[in-house]
Amino acid sequence: MVLDMLMAPLCPWQDGTGEFCDIVLDSRVRLNRNLKKYVFPDKASDTELSAVLDEAKGQLGTLNTLGQGHYRFISFEDLTPLEREVLAVKHLSSAGHIERPQHRGILLREDGAVSIMVNEDDHFCIQVAAPGFDLRRVWDQAAQIDDALESHLDFAFRDDFGYLTASPSLTGTGLTVGVTLHVPALVLMKRFNRIVQGTTKFGFTVSGIYGERNDSIGHIFQITNQITLGVTEADTMEQLRKIVTQIVQEEQNCRALVWDHNKNTLKDKWLRTWGTLGQAWLLDDRETLNFASDLRFGIDMGVIPVQPLAYEAIMAASDPAWLQLQAGSELSGEDLEHRRAQAVQQVLREYRRK
Repeated sequence: MVLDMLMAPLCPWQDGTGEFCDIVLDSRVRLNRNLKKYVFPDKASDTELSAVLDEAKGQLGTLNTLGQGHYRFISFEDLTPLEREVLAVKHLSSAGHIERPQHRGILLREDGAVSIMVNEDDHFCIQVAAPGFDLRRVWDQAAQIDDALESHLDFAFRDDFGYLTASPSLTGTGLTVGVTLHVPALVLMKRFNRIVQGTTKFGFTVSGIYGERNDSIGHIFQITNQITLGVTEADTMEQLRKIVTQIVQEEQNCRALVWDHNKNTLKDKWLRTWGTLGQAWLLDDRETLNFASDLRFGIDMGVIPVQPLAYEAIMAASDPAWLQLQAGSELSGEDLEHRRAQAVQQVLREYRRK
């Protein structure tokens, strides 16, 4: 199951559906939990880490009774370094988690929408993803999994603090909720920085998925909460829902404005982009991200006859680790850039509207 998922550009849950799916790429929730009887992973001995791993594997039966898909345990020691890296690229694990593979792994649901990291910064990190803007879905699933695990495991919790975590910034609810947005029109009209400033006032942060906060490579940003202590999960989710709804409305308004005033210029740019991606011999990573953003903008505005999901597939298929896993060997320089061009063109063929 896991190797098939790693070799495909997209996970099964990435189907391009969900509310506002032309602007909101996905919604995600993370819940960090620790077992009361063991120290945090960073300070734990090999014996303790192994014991936590055994506790995690013992929960497979519980998770499989939830009726949302079959789970299996993936040990990092059974994977190659490149396979572990692709796990992180697909957000099934994290960069820090895969660095030390011994006594670490994930509980993975067959659709890839749920991945529970074991012995990352905390003993358990429940991750749930869904396409489009669907905070209720990801939260309901995460809460159900959390309740199922807590019915068998003794999580570290205090009435005055809430759930105890290795990072003080997560103590309380242990909740991180995020929404990934593609907002090319807001960036084009230089309105996005104002939104960033307004969002931070409500305890949320905006970061570029590629590059730093104010770097608009690919025009993709993620909004996540910063506060977990003294607030409820419901409050966090509702505030994020309001923020994202407002951003979506502003992006929609900006798209209408730039289309009305620059229709021919935009058409020319998008069609040239489509031609470049379809014919290029070499593509570097940065230009591919920016080209893919223009391609998706043109798709959403009805100019380019390609399915929208091609955008997410191109982003995944452009990653160096994924390309090297496909090739079965290390790639660099022009070899890597040529492989990327080939992968992008394969995606465009597969997702061309008929």
